[in-house]
Amino acid sequence: MFETSYYGPTAWHPERDSSPRHRGQLDQRSRGFRFQWEAGQKLSKEYVPNMVPGDFLETWLPGQDEDTNWYVEEGRGEERKRVPMAWINQESIRWATLPGSSWRWLLLKVFAKFTLILGGVGIFLASVAVTLLLDVSAEEKRQLFQEGFLPIVVYGGGGCALIWGGVSLIEHLFPSWIYKAPKGPLWEFNRRTGLVTAFRNPKRKRDAGQIAWQSPFADFDGYVHTGPTHQGLPLYYGAMVHRFREEALPLTDFQAASSNDEDHKALWNFWLQYMDSTAPLPDIPLFEKHRANDPTTAAHDRRTGRPERYWRDMDDATWDAQLKQNLARVNAYDIPGRLNLMDRHVRYAD
Repeated sequence: MFETSYYGPTAWHPERDSSPRHRGQLDQRSRGFRFQWEAGQKLSKEYVPNMVPGDFLETWLPGQDEDTNWYVEEGRGEERKRVPMAWINQESIRWATLPGSSWRWLLLKVFAKFTLILGGVGIFLASVAVTLLLDVSAEEKRQLFQEGFLPIVVYGGGGCALIWGGVSLIEHLFPSWIYKAPKGPLWEFNRRTGLVTAFRNPKRKRDAGQIAWQSPFADFDGYVHTGPTHQGLPLYYGAMVHRFREEALPLTDFQAASSNDEDHKALWNFWLQYMDSTAPLPDIPLFEKHRANDPTTAAHDRRTGRPERYWRDMDDATWDAQLKQNLARVNAYDIPGRLNLMDRHVRYAD
């Protein structure tokens, strides 16, 4: 049941979606802005309960009661304390990410790893091709290997192996060198107030934590966009776009761009249920310890008799079945074929 004493007046639910466009209300978005963001596929605001991107279940596993806050240290000396900068709970999801220096270390490790693996495969195939196809003597093949392939293996492969191993060792022994605290939050979805907040770029210290803009969730539409990779293959990513103002929020920090669009549609489905103050929180391990703190969710669990430790006491076989079931639902999800409830309330500017 919806509790107005807990949820704010702007808390979202499907029957209280964006206020209808009034006569004379102006679309303040430029043509270029609209073309940039709305060239993608617009998504419905009707959702399927408890369906989330597959990596949500793989990242936040049952039985992990770890703190979902991200802390930074403030103050000096005895007054120094850890304060949360970002978090995931029943009230809001405030997101932050690693600073650029951390990502450079991690990307260097990934680049060295895949260069070593793919380069090794390439050298092996080239060696086989030389052995089978070149009509030269065994001595010439040996010389070609020693002077052509061997230096690449030693210097190229050795260098990549050294980088991969070195960064992995630092990551294991001195994780704070790589995993540095974020400089500030990026955005926040607040279930209790129904507001979406975007913060200024935290790379500039004076801007970290400062609000860039804030609007009701009801005023946004979800989109899935497509862009080409360097090889010309489609790459999908999700975003939220304001209906009337030049406000857009790419969601690639929360769900990375990928070669399929199903996970991005499932992410939009997740946000709809999370922000719906008249529906329980998505029933996934991530929120299990927070369910009793949300009035709507707690009432739902009492009414349905949901066990308090449903996910944490689940056996491995049932967990594997849940993973497969969620993945099947995501792959079968058909947002474009469903009714768009917003057409009852607003007139879109094309």
